[in-house]
Amino acid sequence: MEMGLAARTAEALAHDVRVALQFDPIVEQDAIGVLVEDGVVTLTGYVESLREAVAAERAVKRVDGVRSIANGLHVKARNERTDTDIAREALHRLRNNVAIPLSVQAVVRDGHITLDGTVSWMHQRAAAEQAVRYLAGVTGVTNDILIA
Repeated sequence: MEMGLAARTAEALAHDVRVALQFDPIVEQDAIGVLVEDGVVTLTGYVESLREAVAAERAVKRVDGVRSIANGLHVKARNERTDTDIAREALHRLRNNVAIPLSVQAVVRDGHITLDGTVSWMHQRAAAEQAVRYLAGVTGVTNDILIA
């Protein structure tokens, strides 16, 4: 009997997660798979942007009963952008933000941006990451900026 109750609970939790995804305006939930086991929610599928993947994760966090999330969503850019295109736009964003010192650099590989350099303050490190995180075609960001 306990197994049936657990299965219904997992089923109900999966339903609640799908509803949460459906009501998030950023998330296109039709392309997202939801698996639930013991309160662990696994998201699978493809999304159009890193912004959408983050929004999906935040929506799931708001659902009662979710104990942990495995975000297996992959970003598949709508219009394929080259690493050069992304690097050019990242440089533009970094240089046009007065909070970010010139010592910060961005390296792009397969749509993933790695930030490095040295800053004086934590808010500068955060500003650099925020400046490039949601650029079109970006699949992820690693912030290796050091605070001196």
